[in-house]
Amino acid sequence: MKAKLLCCALAIACWSTPLYAADPVKIEDTSFRDADGHRVQQLRVIVDAPVKKVWDAFTTDAGFESWAVPVAHITLGNDGMMESSYLLSSKIGDPDNIKNRIVAYLPDKLLVIRNEHVPKGAPFDPVLIATIRTVMQFEDLGDGRTRVTESGVGYGDGPGYDTMYAHFRAGNAEEFADLAQSFVTGPVDWKAEAAKMVASVHKPVAPAAEGAKP
Repeated sequence: MKAKLLCCALAIACWSTPLYAADPVKIEDTSFRDADGHRVQQLRVIVDAPVKKVWDAFTTDAGFESWAVPVAHITLGNDGMMESSYLLSSKIGDPDNIKNRIVAYLPDKLLVIRNEHVPKGAPFDPVLIATIRTVMQFEDLGDGRTRVTESGVGYGDGPGYDTMYAHFRAGNAEEFADLAQSFVTGPVDWKAEAAKMVASVHKPVAPAAEGAKP
């Protein structure tokens, strides 16, 4: 099951398998250390959609719900909020929803967020994730294509940061793949995905062969 985005939604990324069985989406890892030695986690993906549609996929309720989460409400603006949940049963306003504060934005070009609340049981320290800023850049490549670059800034050194870095590196790459694929195969059917997950969890166990040791 996913946890998200991103960054801090996407910074609460995933712990699930990809939603789609399709050709792999190319995710470019351009992570680096800056001149002062600070780690910057950076991923890039090219999406076959105009920049306005990709921007809307991050900044509108319907857009975010089409690929990232089944429940979302986004108030776009400086000090705005991205509230979301991976649970179909959740409602906006529930105390355990993911919340990411919008620090700043530039329409169709830039979105900067920081995590303000993570669900209970998240596999990282809430204090450490609060030190990260996630910068999303949207670049119009022409011909109906958009490059999205996500940069996680603020990673320190030590086991806590190392664990969080690895978690978001894997999870956000998956999120980017889901984003790109949604413009090929259409919005995610969250009810169908939930049913698949339930079926996999409750898959019947084959009986042991006669005479086999317990």
